[in-house]
Amino acid sequence: MIWRGWLVLLGLALSVSASALSPEPFLQGDSEQLIAPVVTVPVAEEPPYTAQTTVDPAMLDRSKDWLAGYLNRLSGNIDTFFVDSFFSEEITYDDVKGSRAKLSFYTRRVLGDPVDYKFGLSVKLVLPHTNERLNLLLDSEDEDNREADPIESVENVNYTAALRFIVRESDQWKTNVDAGIRWGVPPNPFVRFRARRYAYLSEWELKATQTLFYFSLDGWGEETRLQMDYPLNTEKLFRINAKAGYQLNDEYFKLSYDAGLYHELSSKAALGFVAGASGDSEFDTTFYSYHAGVRYRRQVYSNWVFAEVAPEFIWHRDKDYGTTPVIMFRLESVIARD
Repeated sequence: MIWRGWLVLLGLALSVSASALSPEPFLQGDSEQLIAPVVTVPVAEEPPYTAQTTVDPAMLDRSKDWLAGYLNRLSGNIDTFFVDSFFSEEITYDDVKGSRAKLSFYTRRVLGDPVDYKFGLSVKLVLPHTNERLNLLLDSEDEDNREADPIESVENVNYTAALRFIVRESDQWKTNVDAGIRWGVPPNPFVRFRARRYAYLSEWELKATQTLFYFSLDGWGEETRLQMDYPLNTEKLFRINAKAGYQLNDEYFKLSYDAGLYHELSSKAALGFVAGASGDSEFDTTFYSYHAGVRYRRQVYSNWVFAEVAPEFIWHRDKDYGTTPVIMFRLESVIARD
């Protein structure tokens, strides 16, 4: 081939130049004679024959769709975890794995009313040697009852203790059974079953939760929740929540829904714009309480102490839907060991 010939010529030229520049000629016998060194020119080998795979447009489209869906789910999971870690009121009972405890204390001021206080404690302990199938739960009652005195808000707290058995946990389902007691006079034993389903609908991430429970003093009841997350990008998440609860003894539904836009400002701060409504179906299905506000939350010490300020407006039927300003301050610590 032509290029091989050019290599031979180039090799000869280089060898002659090297010999001419050598200070001492090579000697052969009794006569002085220049001897050019032997130049070996490598011969390129033909590449082995390999079979070629035909890439059709359909294969490329499938790969693109899979990658796009994977990135959307990854982005959604990152944002969902961040939002839940910062704003979730049930971080010790939700989908965050590992043992953890949450201790919170906040004060809330409604314009025209005295300042009130509330203390909260939640603990989830993963029992060892159970393959994370058994959890011990301790929780203060999440009620609207608040105290006018900070000390009384700590003392006058009702607690619930339960043992949770995880029946099934996968990428699509999570089911568990709780058995415990609500402390009080008299004590109120209960059993609770929860099933949660995860799904993806286009770019929406859905989480549907169905809970059935029985309390010895309150009877049977159920609660249905639907959470829909739409990741706008890796820093913003739009979330819609809807909840309906039914108590057999009450014979009507308690309803609520809300929507929020959450923005990850940094790894230590987040901002949420939230709005929602609540009501029931006691006489007619209606919503009679509305709210809209802002939540700013930030890590203030290490990675486990948070401070939050949340100004909002509320419109309630009892106040003829007049605009009432409300502001809330919260100090909270979340201790976790995965």
